[in-house]
Amino acid sequence: MLAFYSKFKETDSAFVNLIILFESVFRGKAKNHFLAFFHCYVNLFKNNSLNSKPLKNNTMKYLKNNKQSFNLGFMLKTLFMVLIGIIIFSCDTDDTPSEENNPPGEITGYSNIKNTQWRDNIGQEFEVEGIFVEENGIAKLLIDKNDYYIDGLINEINYIYIDKVSSLDNSLNFAEYFGKKVKIKGTCEENEDNTIQVSSQLIGDISLATIVISDLTNIQIINPNIIIQRPPIISICQIYPQICEFPVFQNNKTALLYSGGINSSYAYKRYWNDLKLMYTILTNKGYPENKIRVVYKNGVGEDSEIPVHYAANQTGLDEAFSYLDEYTNSATKFFLMMNNHGGGKDDFGRPSTGVFDADGDDNRGSINDNTDEQYFYYNSSTALTDDYLATKINELGFGSMIAVVKPCYSGGVIWDFRGPNRVIMTSGTEFQVTYSHTSGLYGEFTYHFFAAVTGQDPITGATVNADLNSDGQVSMYEAQKYILANDARPEQPQYEDDNDGVGTSSPNASGFGATTFL
Repeated sequence: MLAFYSKFKETDSAFVNLIILFESVFRGKAKNHFLAFFHCYVNLFKNNSLNSKPLKNNTMKYLKNNKQSFNLGFMLKTLFMVLIGIIIFSCDTDDTPSEENNPPGEITGYSNIKNTQWRDNIGQEFEVEGIFVEENGIAKLLIDKNDYYIDGLINEINYIYIDKVSSLDNSLNFAEYFGKKVKIKGTCEENEDNTIQVSSQLIGDISLATIVISDLTNIQIINPNIIIQRPPIISICQIYPQICEFPVFQNNKTALLYSGGINSSYAYKRYWNDLKLMYTILTNKGYPENKIRVVYKNGVGEDSEIPVHYAANQTGLDEAFSYLDEYTNSATKFFLMMNNHGGGKDDFGRPSTGVFDADGDDNRGSINDNTDEQYFYYNSSTALTDDYLATKINELGFGSMIAVVKPCYSGGVIWDFRGPNRVIMTSGTEFQVTYSHTSGLYGEFTYHFFAAVTGQDPITGATVNADLNSDGQVSMYEAQKYILANDARPEQPQYEDDNDGVGTSSPNASGFGATTFL
């Protein structure tokens, strides 16, 4: 008996509940629920999830309170049945998954394909299920629809690329399956897309695993309902005709708008929508077009509504900063928007995707994780870190700066970007992923920023009012207050305008940002 008891390690009083359950079973009180509860408790035992001290105390308390009806013979009988049950439920007597363990339609991930030995699976046939999405001609299946809206890397076992043999190019239209749950049978191969090949040097070799369809009958729609809507590219001037009427005045202002996208699969259209609307707002606020540089993806926009000046690689970013430096002086207002995915140290259960901080310059206070955040180029194996961005920013001789930083883990830039006369606004903290708007058209954070500074909902066109002091203009402090009041995603936007390098969710009404406007 002591040997049996010693198998169970620390959690709560689940064991005493099991004894109560078996007492009820033997006395004929709970026969209808026996198997369900028994299976639940056996799983607790198998996972070693029982806590010795509370377990012992509660068990002894129960035995003491029920000593007249609970004799040694019954207890031995109970423990014997527990041991038999554990043996039964531990054995793989049936290779067919039960509905209890694998409810219909439940997906458990692609770890049987995507693992450290995934290349051993090349040439083998697999059947996979998931939500079908496609970006820039690259298709993949997702386990969780929420991963489509996160501006960070997806856990590798929660997605897998889908391709088709060339003979199906004209007969299999991936667009027909977008957002639907499908079942696919195909062969495991290495992805041949160049951008995915290059980014695998940052993300990992496992990211190359792909299921290739060789026959039209090997893709089936399980659920015809649209689980993820395909976000369109927005025509800014149709939604905001008034801000497309550029003012004749031009101020001493410069701006850099950036979105990399990592590779073809990760370069979501919402990033282009964000940059387009931001560009249009800035020109309306007096930023000269020749002093705004757009650094995007492969150097080509998704349409012609705004220009793209440079590709989102290290050369393109460097050239953008060098160009703006020619127009910058001590009176210049510099605006920076960083869009894209982000990587960092995650405190909420997702894989950490930051870069090792060799010099430890980001360690401060209670933060000692030796991790730099990264914000990704496009089609590049070089990491774009917060340290590198800070270096390029500090080389500009501007008088003031507004930085709107959207990617996951964006709060990490606050320490690096800190300085006098700077307002830094981020979509979340240093340790969390952040999201798109539920529409998928914009980022959640940028959506509310756009609404605040224009006074108009970016989708519905409804009037909004972020002008807290009714002076006819919206400061960055007021914009952040509006964002904090309306951001509906599980993210905590951060703000800093006092050069201490510490983000806050409670902006100061008398800080530098209260008198700073676009």
